[in-house]
Amino acid sequence: MEVTPMITDQGILYIEPSATTSAEPVIDELTRKMVAAYRKGQSGPRYRGMHVCACGVFSDNTDYTLPNGEQTNSLCVHYMAFHRDEVPEAQLRKVAALDCGEEEPNENELSAPKRGHEGGRRTFR
Repeated sequence: MEVTPMITDQGILYIEPSATTSAEPVIDELTRKMVAAYRKGQSGPRYRGMHVCACGVFSDNTDYTLPNGEQTNSLCVHYMAFHRDEVPEAQLRKVAALDCGEEEPNENELSAPKRGHEGGRRTFR
């Protein structure tokens, strides 16, 4: 397994995975824990830019503070569902420690990869 670059070690799932995704989303306890925490999070200030995952999915322009005080981004559920093999073990432990229950992700939170996308990591400002 290739080590995924971290944008920052602070927070949860500030990663830059490759364009390779799972064929189907991984929806398990960890994904559902991330969904529950994300939904209970508070949106922060809006930025002028957004991140584009290498698989073509766009983030929004806001960071979110989870109930445990950690910050994440709007692609957190997408990363857990479609880029699980690239999520660093330390990040998986952070997700496992979330204590907000479990909830099923919706289509918007999953953000299915854009098939045929040949892109790379981009940030628009």
